[in-house]
Amino acid sequence: MMFRKMVVAGVGLIGGSLALAARKRGLVGEVIGYGRGEENLRLARERGIIDRYFSSPGDIPSGVDLLILATPVQATAPLAASFLRGLKPGCLVSDVGSVKAKIVREMEKLLPRAIPFVGAHPIAGGERWGAEAAVTDLFVGQRCILTPTRRTDPGALRQMDSFWRRVGARVEIMDARLHDRILGVVSHLPHVLVYALVNTLSRTKAGSVDLKSYCGGGFKDFTRIASSRPELWRDICLLNRRAIDKGLSDYIRNLERLRRLIREGKGDLLEREFTRANEVRRQMA
Repeated sequence: MMFRKMVVAGVGLIGGSLALAARKRGLVGEVIGYGRGEENLRLARERGIIDRYFSSPGDIPSGVDLLILATPVQATAPLAASFLRGLKPGCLVSDVGSVKAKIVREMEKLLPRAIPFVGAHPIAGGERWGAEAAVTDLFVGQRCILTPTRRTDPGALRQMDSFWRRVGARVEIMDARLHDRILGVVSHLPHVLVYALVNTLSRTKAGSVDLKSYCGGGFKDFTRIASSRPELWRDICLLNRRAIDKGLSDYIRNLERLRRLIREGKGDLLEREFTRANEVRRQMA
């Protein structure tokens, strides 16, 4: 057992799956859930994800030695602040957010040295949410990025490294700003593009035809991530706006190039662009 009393704030796909994985591997004694939706918390208890729950930050139990913040990223620091009075020295605080630089800065300003923080981002998930989506082996074989700074407590970093490895993740240490630049391109930008594409479809008129009924497997596969939680991706876009804006500028420039080649009928150059993309796609693990 690594921790005696773990609080998971946000018992959804990521938070709930982490609780299940930690329980299965005997890493925690008691798991306590926190959230705004009592129906979801009751379901989490019924599924054995948590032992009990509370819905007011002031009711956080005493003796918590691990607090996992698994809420939308804009809520991470404010929620931690609301828990602060109830946290004892030595309680390790971490998160699972898809944006790291701003969260790490805010958390290090907020928390005293006696309550260490280690930023974490498990790169795993899906479009379903809530306690019903949680699965035990979500993180097995998946990358989890930890984003320590010079202020990070070395012992806390070792603990979180071990914790994530023991739930099956492949741990990687990375600067928070680099993390945000990378995820801005490979994760955040695709979500923005897919939301825009689906809205383009919904706003396109073709007589009385319902275009949605003509969407085949390719379109559905490509746009699957548009089923993700809107408020979660709203927050990610706002917190990582600089990296996403840069990615959108680059993408729009490439779109304009393709548009020009199509408009001018330059088939050879168009095929060259498609061939390049085909080769890059084949190189992806």
